[in-house]
Amino acid sequence: MNATAIWLALLVVGALIEVLGRLRPTRVSSLGRALSMMAQRTSGRAILILLWVFVGFHLFARYTVPHG
Repeated sequence: MNATAIWLALLVVGALIEVLGRLRPTRVSSLGRALSMMAQRTSGRAILILLWVFVGFHLFARYTVPHG
């Protein structure tokens, strides 16, 4: 239950950052812009892929594998 709350909190924080980035584009970068800047370098791409795998694996393991 606590892990679900953490994932939901991360989702809400991401949505808030995106909204702030669109309302004040000169002060706050949107998530899309920040990720595209990060993906311009090879090391940034590797980090993004590793984060994607980490999040995907943990969400898959939490919500699809039956708990014993």
